[in-house]
Amino acid sequence: MAKFDLAVVWQDLKAYRQVYVLTAVAAFGGMLFGWDTGLIGGVLTMDAFQHSFNLDSKSSDFSNLQGNIVSVLQAGCFFGALSSFYVSDNFGRKWALIFGDVMFLLGSIIQTCCAINTTGLAQLYVGRVIGGFGVGLISAVVPTYIGENANKEIRGRCIGCMQLFNVTGICLSFFVNYGINIQIKSLSSAKWRIPFALQMLPGILLLVGIVFQNESPRWLVEKNRFKDAAKALAKVRGKAVDDEAVVQELDEIITDFHGHEKLALTAQVKAACSNKQMLYRTSFAIILMFWQQWTGTNSINYYAPQIFKTIGLAGTSAGLFATGVYGIVKIVFTALGLMFATEQMGRKASLLIGSIGQAFAMFYIGINQAINPTKAGDPLTGTSILAIICVYLFVVFYSFGWGPIPFVLSSECSPNHVNFVIAKITPLMLDDITYGTFLLFGTCCILMGIYTVFCVPETKNMPLESVHLLFQEDIIRGCIKDTIPRYSRAKQLQNHHVTNDADAEIDGKPGQQKGGAAAAVQHIEDT
Repeated sequence: MAKFDLAVVWQDLKAYRQVYVLTAVAAFGGMLFGWDTGLIGGVLTMDAFQHSFNLDSKSSDFSNLQGNIVSVLQAGCFFGALSSFYVSDNFGRKWALIFGDVMFLLGSIIQTCCAINTTGLAQLYVGRVIGGFGVGLISAVVPTYIGENANKEIRGRCIGCMQLFNVTGICLSFFVNYGINIQIKSLSSAKWRIPFALQMLPGILLLVGIVFQNESPRWLVEKNRFKDAAKALAKVRGKAVDDEAVVQELDEIITDFHGHEKLALTAQVKAACSNKQMLYRTSFAIILMFWQQWTGTNSINYYAPQIFKTIGLAGTSAGLFATGVYGIVKIVFTALGLMFATEQMGRKASLLIGSIGQAFAMFYIGINQAINPTKAGDPLTGTSILAIICVYLFVVFYSFGWGPIPFVLSSECSPNHVNFVIAKITPLMLDDITYGTFLLFGTCCILMGIYTVFCVPETKNMPLESVHLLFQEDIIRGCIKDTIPRYSRAKQLQNHHVTNDADAEIDGKPGQQKGGAAAAVQHIEDT
């Protein structure tokens, strides 16, 4: 879909309708994280919330307390993501999502019901840790679950839908906070309890919808459940079990798992560290997610009202409304990026262009704040208005680059993780170093652009079973080559099949023969 053609869009939706339905259901898992991300920043600024917990927004400890409340969920996310390997490997991707969703709903109920006959924060912290565990588990499993079910032609777009739902959750929570702030003028606890309760809605939709979806065919193959894998693959492809395309794809999946499915955890760890290529591939997702956090996006997501205030937009309602508009821009450009950039421009170009645009926006905001600092009550100036525009410009570039693409590459290349450091330190940086916060993030955007050129391979339109070929030989030389589209290795390998590796070439070198699917099945049965 290089250009917007309704007929082509409709044909695409019809051809891959089962995959898109599965994607839409699973992507509600991304909305869970997004909803809390947008929710908590607005809640912390509410006078009713501060009254319920006896907090003083003018005290010297308030910034640190904000960081604690926000980052405790991210800490839970970390352990949830850490557990994702064990849970999803032993019980399946589908049941891992169900378990994580139940944990999230439990945590949300605890948060909604806290501060009853007490002003202590302990119950709020407990609820956010439990909910965060569920969110972290889901966030780690959803890209894998979608990636293992989606066709290679739309895999990037489908995995990226997790980010689309994420930003949709952020936007909805922004406007919930804005609406509540307008409608409830008193110090009633309902002012902040309603947003906490409403965040359970996407969790309920995920729980109901995932029950009717199939398990990952690749996980079923790994567990030697070949008949179940054939049924699952046929369902998500919308074809018969004995369809030629389904049989061929299943053969490739079986061949890819040949020799890997019986490895114990310790053996897998040793294999991951056996050479520099395997070590890099294993750590690839962590590095990508690290850079994604250091774009500064979660700083804006969590603390958007405060950030708009620092660059000259006064008033709680005005800040919340501007934050809501920010959310709408994010949704629109994430959707446009998934439709017209992820599969067309490719993963690498999207990241590189995004880095440049984000760096410009962050540097302007930081430099403007250093040269023209704003004070309470000051009117908006031309430079301040441009700084506000740069916040929106930042999200335009982020939405088709470092927003969805790390999820895509993480799913295609290695497991997924999250980062909670930014959530803790952002309010402290905004309070103490102000403009330096934006300069720091701008510098990080430049560094991640350099990283993209030298260390990120292009995976557009490649079979999952062939991605490992991109990490062979000289990784840096191969990634530099991928920067130029016509020399991209993915173009050479887009029609490559695991079952005929002997005929494949990458960088002019023949691939290694791995054997046919029948041999793989026989080996597994013998074992």
